[in-house]
Amino acid sequence: MLPLQAAGRAGPGTAGRVAEPRGLAFNEAKTRIVPVTEGFDFLGFNLRRYPNGKLLIKPGAIAIKRFRERLAKEFRALRGANVAAVLAKIVPITRGWVAYYRTVVSSRVFAALTDYLWKLTYKWACWSHPNKPKHWITSRYFGKFSKFRNDRWVFGDKDTGAYLSKPSWTDIVRHTLVKSGASPDDPAQAGYWAKRRQKVKPPLDSYTVRLLSRQDGRCSLCGENLLHPDQPPQSPQGWEHWFLQVTRKAIKADHLVHHDTPSAARGKQTHLVHATCHRSKNPLRFAGSTVQQQTT
Repeated sequence: MLPLQAAGRAGPGTAGRVAEPRGLAFNEAKTRIVPVTEGFDFLGFNLRRYPNGKLLIKPGAIAIKRFRERLAKEFRALRGANVAAVLAKIVPITRGWVAYYRTVVSSRVFAALTDYLWKLTYKWACWSHPNKPKHWITSRYFGKFSKFRNDRWVFGDKDTGAYLSKPSWTDIVRHTLVKSGASPDDPAQAGYWAKRRQKVKPPLDSYTVRLLSRQDGRCSLCGENLLHPDQPPQSPQGWEHWFLQVTRKAIKADHLVHHDTPSAARGKQTHLVHATCHRSKNPLRFAGSTVQQQTT
Protein backbone atom coordinates (compact mmCIF):
# COMPACT_ATOMS: atom_id res chain seq x y z
CA MET A 1 0.00 0.00 0.00
CA LEU A 2 1.43 3.35 -1.03
CA PRO A 3 1.22 6.48 1.12
CA LEU A 4 -1.73 8.61 0.09
CA GLN A 5 0.43 11.42 -1.32
CA ALA A 6 2.54 9.05 -3.42
CA ALA A 7 -0.47 7.11 -4.60
CA GLY A 8 -2.25 10.30 -5.59
CA ARG A 9 0.75 11.52 -7.62
CA ALA A 10 1.15 8.14 -9.30
CA GLY A 11 -2.47 7.94 -10.31
CA PRO A 12 -5.02 5.15 -9.93
CA GLY A 13 -3.57 3.08 -12.77
CA THR A 14 -0.12 2.70 -11.21
CA ALA A 15 -1.09 -0.32 -9.12
CA GLY A 16 -2.38 -2.06 -12.22
CA ARG A 17 0.86 -1.42 -14.13
CA VAL A 18 2.89 -2.81 -11.24
CA ALA A 19 0.71 -5.92 -11.01
CA GLU A 20 0.58 -6.76 -14.73
CA PRO A 21 4.13 -8.16 -15.04
CA ARG A 22 3.29 -10.50 -12.16
CA GLY A 23 0.20 -11.85 -13.87
CA LEU A 24 -2.18 -10.00 -11.56
CA ALA A 25 -4.97 -7.54 -12.21
CA PHE A 26 -6.97 -5.15 -10.05
CA ASN A 27 -10.69 -4.59 -10.34
CA GLU A 28 -10.75 -0.84 -10.92
CA ALA A 29 -14.41 -0.64 -9.89
CA LYS A 30 -13.60 -2.11 -6.47
CA THR A 31 -10.22 -0.42 -5.98
CA ARG A 32 -9.94 2.97 -4.31
CA ILE A 33 -7.24 5.00 -2.61
CA VAL A 34 -8.06 6.17 0.90
CA PRO A 35 -5.99 7.62 3.75
CA VAL A 36 -5.29 5.09 6.47
CA THR A 37 -6.72 7.58 8.97
CA GLU A 38 -10.08 7.14 7.25
CA GLY A 39 -9.83 3.37 7.42
CA PHE A 40 -10.87 0.62 5.03
CA ASP A 41 -12.41 -2.85 5.17
CA PHE A 42 -10.56 -5.97 4.07
CA LEU A 43 -11.64 -9.61 4.48
CA GLY A 44 -14.21 -8.64 7.09
CA PHE A 45 -11.75 -6.51 9.10
CA ASN A 46 -11.55 -2.74 9.46
CA LEU A 47 -8.06 -1.22 9.48
CA ARG A 48 -7.67 2.37 10.64
CA ARG A 49 -4.99 4.58 12.17
CA TYR A 50 -6.48 6.63 15.00
CA PRO A 51 -5.46 10.16 16.13
CA ASN A 52 -3.27 8.70 18.89
CA GLY A 53 -1.13 7.10 16.18
CA LYS A 54 -2.21 3.52 16.80
CA LEU A 55 -3.23 1.31 13.89
CA LEU A 56 -6.10 -0.87 15.10
CA ILE A 57 -7.68 -3.82 13.33
CA LYS A 58 -11.28 -4.53 14.32
CA PRO A 59 -14.20 -6.56 12.96
CA GLY A 60 -15.76 -4.60 10.12
CA ALA A 61 -19.13 -2.95 10.64
CA ILE A 62 -20.55 -4.68 7.55
CA ALA A 63 -19.35 -8.08 8.78
CA ILE A 64 -20.91 -7.47 12.22
CA LYS A 65 -24.22 -6.40 10.70
CA ARG A 66 -24.27 -9.40 8.38
CA PHE A 67 -23.55 -11.77 11.26
CA ARG A 68 -26.26 -10.30 13.51
CA GLU A 69 -28.75 -10.59 10.66
CA ARG A 70 -27.80 -14.22 10.15
CA LEU A 71 -28.28 -14.98 13.84
CA ALA A 72 -31.72 -13.37 13.85
CA LYS A 73 -32.66 -15.33 10.73
CA GLU A 74 -31.46 -18.61 12.24
CA PHE A 75 -33.42 -18.07 15.45
CA ARG A 76 -36.58 -17.28 13.49
CA ALA A 77 -36.12 -20.49 11.52
CA LEU A 78 -35.65 -22.43 14.79
CA ARG A 79 -39.01 -21.43 16.22
CA GLY A 80 -40.78 -24.62 17.19
CA ALA A 81 -37.53 -26.56 17.58
CA ASN A 82 -36.23 -27.81 20.93
CA VAL A 83 -33.26 -26.39 22.78
CA ALA A 84 -30.95 -29.20 21.59
CA ALA A 85 -31.62 -28.27 17.97
CA VAL A 86 -31.00 -24.60 18.73
CA LEU A 87 -27.64 -25.34 20.32
CA ALA A 88 -26.62 -27.72 17.53
CA LYS A 89 -27.24 -24.96 14.99
CA ILE A 90 -26.13 -21.81 16.80
CA VAL A 91 -23.04 -22.98 18.71
CA PRO A 92 -20.85 -23.72 15.63
CA ILE A 93 -21.95 -20.45 13.99
CA THR A 94 -21.12 -18.23 16.97
CA ARG A 95 -17.93 -20.02 17.97
CA GLY A 96 -16.71 -20.04 14.38
CA TRP A 97 -17.26 -16.30 13.97
CA VAL A 98 -15.65 -15.51 17.31
CA ALA A 99 -12.66 -17.75 16.55
CA TYR A 100 -12.01 -15.86 13.32
CA TYR A 101 -12.01 -12.43 15.01
CA ARG A 102 -10.30 -13.38 18.28
CA THR A 103 -6.87 -12.19 17.05
CA VAL A 104 -7.86 -8.51 16.64
CA VAL A 105 -9.41 -5.74 18.77
CA SER A 106 -12.73 -7.47 19.40
CA SER A 107 -13.48 -7.28 23.13
CA ARG A 108 -16.19 -4.63 22.80
CA VAL A 109 -17.69 -6.36 19.79
CA PHE A 110 -17.80 -9.67 21.66
CA ALA A 111 -19.46 -7.99 24.66
CA ALA A 112 -22.12 -6.41 22.44
CA LEU A 113 -22.63 -9.72 20.66
CA THR A 114 -23.12 -11.45 24.03
CA ASP A 115 -25.95 -9.06 24.88
CA TYR A 116 -27.49 -9.58 21.46
CA LEU A 117 -27.36 -13.36 21.80
CA TRP A 118 -29.03 -13.16 25.20
CA LYS A 119 -31.90 -11.18 23.68
CA LEU A 120 -32.28 -13.68 20.85
CA THR A 121 -32.25 -16.72 23.13
CA TYR A 122 -34.66 -15.15 25.59
CA LYS A 123 -36.98 -14.09 22.76
CA TRP A 124 -36.87 -17.63 21.33
CA ALA A 125 -37.67 -19.13 24.75
CA CYS A 126 -40.62 -16.76 25.27
CA TRP A 127 -41.95 -17.57 21.81
CA SER A 128 -41.68 -21.31 22.55
CA HIS A 129 -43.67 -20.97 25.79
CA PRO A 130 -46.10 -18.05 25.40
CA ASN A 131 -48.29 -19.19 28.30
CA LYS A 132 -45.50 -19.66 30.82
CA PRO A 133 -44.37 -16.96 33.27
CA LYS A 134 -41.01 -15.33 32.76
CA HIS A 135 -39.40 -16.87 35.86
CA TRP A 136 -40.34 -20.36 34.60
CA ILE A 137 -38.70 -19.63 31.24
CA THR A 138 -35.48 -18.31 32.74
CA SER A 139 -35.19 -21.21 35.19
CA ARG A 140 -35.73 -23.72 32.39
CA TYR A 141 -33.28 -22.38 29.79
CA PHE A 142 -30.78 -20.31 31.76
CA GLY A 143 -28.45 -21.37 34.53
CA LYS A 144 -24.87 -21.86 35.67
CA PHE A 145 -24.00 -24.45 33.03
CA SER A 146 -20.25 -23.84 32.97
CA LYS A 147 -18.57 -24.97 36.17
CA PHE A 148 -15.67 -22.65 35.38
CA ARG A 149 -17.88 -19.53 35.20
CA ASN A 150 -19.87 -17.98 38.01
CA ASP A 151 -22.60 -16.96 35.59
CA ARG A 152 -26.18 -18.16 35.99
CA TRP A 153 -27.42 -16.45 32.82
CA VAL A 154 -26.02 -19.00 30.39
CA PHE A 155 -28.39 -20.45 27.78
CA GLY A 156 -28.32 -24.24 27.68
CA ASP A 157 -30.03 -27.61 27.86
CA LYS A 158 -30.43 -28.89 31.42
CA ASP A 159 -31.11 -32.42 30.18
CA THR A 160 -27.74 -32.82 28.45
CA GLY A 161 -25.66 -30.05 30.03
CA ALA A 162 -24.82 -28.52 26.63
CA TYR A 163 -24.78 -24.74 26.54
CA LEU A 164 -24.04 -21.71 24.40
CA SER A 165 -20.68 -20.17 25.27
CA LYS A 166 -20.70 -16.41 25.52
CA PRO A 167 -18.50 -14.55 23.01
CA SER A 168 -17.24 -12.31 25.83
CA TRP A 169 -15.60 -15.37 27.40
CA THR A 170 -13.20 -15.64 24.47
CA ASP A 171 -9.65 -14.51 25.17
CA ILE A 172 -8.03 -12.22 22.64
CA VAL A 173 -4.99 -14.01 21.17
CA ARG A 174 -2.78 -11.68 19.17
CA HIS A 175 -1.45 -12.76 15.80
CA THR A 176 2.23 -13.69 15.88
CA LEU A 177 4.23 -12.02 13.13
CA VAL A 178 5.89 -14.26 10.57
CA LYS A 179 9.67 -14.05 10.65
CA SER A 180 11.36 -12.30 7.76
CA GLY A 181 11.98 -14.50 4.73
CA ALA A 182 9.66 -17.32 5.83
CA SER A 183 7.39 -18.58 3.05
CA PRO A 184 4.89 -21.44 3.32
CA ASP A 185 5.88 -22.44 -0.22
CA ASP A 186 9.52 -22.98 0.76
CA PRO A 187 10.17 -26.68 1.60
CA ALA A 188 13.13 -25.65 3.75
CA GLN A 189 10.74 -23.73 6.03
CA ALA A 190 8.37 -26.68 6.62
CA GLY A 191 9.64 -27.16 10.18
CA TYR A 192 9.09 -23.51 11.04
CA TRP A 193 5.51 -23.53 9.78
CA ALA A 194 4.75 -26.84 11.53
CA LYS A 195 5.93 -25.40 14.88
CA ARG A 196 4.00 -22.21 14.21
CA ARG A 197 0.78 -24.16 13.63
CA GLN A 198 1.30 -26.16 16.80
CA LYS A 199 1.50 -22.95 18.82
CA VAL A 200 -1.93 -21.82 17.63
CA LYS A 201 -4.36 -22.51 20.47
CA PRO A 202 -7.57 -24.16 19.31
CA PRO A 203 -10.72 -22.16 20.14
CA LEU A 204 -11.87 -24.57 22.85
CA ASP A 205 -12.62 -23.77 26.48
CA SER A 206 -9.67 -22.62 28.57
CA TYR A 207 -9.68 -25.76 30.72
CA THR A 208 -9.30 -28.07 27.72
CA VAL A 209 -6.64 -25.79 26.20
CA ARG A 210 -4.63 -25.95 29.43
CA LEU A 211 -4.79 -29.74 29.40
CA LEU A 212 -3.77 -29.84 25.74
CA SER A 213 -0.79 -27.56 26.43
CA ARG A 214 0.28 -29.59 29.44
CA GLN A 215 0.22 -32.78 27.37
CA ASP A 216 1.83 -31.18 24.31
CA GLY A 217 -1.38 -31.97 22.42
CA ARG A 218 -0.91 -35.73 22.73
CA CYS A 219 -3.00 -38.52 24.20
CA SER A 220 -1.69 -39.66 27.59
CA LEU A 221 -2.35 -43.31 26.73
CA CYS A 222 -1.22 -43.78 23.12
CA GLY A 223 0.96 -40.70 22.59
CA GLU A 224 -0.71 -39.66 19.31
CA ASN A 225 -2.04 -36.18 18.52
CA LEU A 226 -5.44 -35.46 20.03
CA LEU A 227 -6.27 -32.86 17.40
CA HIS A 228 -4.76 -32.86 13.93
CA PRO A 229 -2.28 -29.94 13.55
CA ASP A 230 -3.73 -28.72 10.27
CA GLN A 231 -3.59 -25.17 8.96
CA PRO A 232 -6.09 -23.06 10.95
CA PRO A 233 -9.16 -21.95 8.95
CA GLN A 234 -8.93 -18.56 7.28
CA SER A 235 -12.58 -17.45 7.40
CA PRO A 236 -15.59 -17.50 9.76
CA GLN A 237 -17.16 -20.18 7.56
CA GLY A 238 -13.94 -22.19 7.79
CA TRP A 239 -13.99 -22.07 11.59
CA GLU A 240 -17.68 -22.96 11.60
CA HIS A 241 -16.85 -25.98 9.46
CA TRP A 242 -14.02 -26.81 11.89
CA PHE A 243 -16.45 -26.93 14.80
CA LEU A 244 -18.95 -28.96 12.83
CA GLN A 245 -16.47 -31.53 11.54
CA VAL A 246 -14.08 -31.70 14.51
CA THR A 247 -15.75 -30.62 17.72
CA ARG A 248 -19.22 -31.99 17.03
CA LYS A 249 -17.74 -35.25 15.74
CA ALA A 250 -15.61 -35.46 18.86
CA ILE A 251 -18.68 -34.96 21.03
CA LYS A 252 -20.69 -37.55 19.12
CA ALA A 253 -17.97 -40.14 18.69
CA ASP A 254 -16.32 -39.66 22.12
CA HIS A 255 -13.11 -38.80 20.29
CA LEU A 256 -11.81 -36.48 23.00
CA VAL A 257 -12.76 -36.86 26.66
CA HIS A 258 -11.43 -35.79 30.03
CA HIS A 259 -10.14 -38.88 31.79
CA ASP A 260 -9.24 -39.25 35.46
CA THR A 261 -6.54 -41.91 35.46
CA PRO A 262 -6.21 -44.23 38.48
CA SER A 263 -2.41 -44.54 38.12
CA ALA A 264 -0.42 -43.83 41.26
CA ALA A 265 2.06 -41.62 39.39
CA ARG A 266 -0.60 -39.14 38.29
CA GLY A 267 -2.89 -39.57 41.26
CA LYS A 268 -6.10 -37.69 40.61
CA GLN A 269 -4.68 -35.55 37.81
CA THR A 270 -7.15 -35.03 34.96
CA HIS A 271 -5.80 -35.44 31.47
CA LEU A 272 -7.09 -35.82 27.90
CA VAL A 273 -7.19 -39.10 26.02
CA HIS A 274 -8.78 -40.44 22.86
CA ALA A 275 -12.15 -41.94 23.65
CA THR A 276 -11.08 -45.08 21.80
CA CYS A 277 -8.05 -45.37 24.08
CA HIS A 278 -10.27 -44.74 27.08
CA ARG A 279 -12.68 -47.51 26.10
CA SER A 280 -9.90 -49.99 25.33
CA LYS A 281 -8.27 -49.36 28.70
CA ASN A 282 -11.54 -49.23 30.66
CA PRO A 283 -14.10 -51.26 28.65
CA LEU A 284 -16.62 -51.33 31.46
CA ARG A 285 -16.52 -47.60 32.16
CA PHE A 286 -18.66 -45.02 30.40
CA ALA A 287 -16.78 -42.52 28.22
CA GLY A 288 -18.10 -38.99 28.49
CA SER A 289 -20.09 -37.70 25.54
CA THR A 290 -18.84 -34.12 25.62
CA VAL A 291 -15.47 -32.47 25.33
CA GLN A 292 -15.90 -30.86 28.71
CA GLN A 293 -17.10 -33.93 30.60
CA GLN A 294 -14.86 -35.46 33.27
CA THR A 295 -15.42 -39.13 34.05
CA THR A 296 -15.03 -40.54 37.53
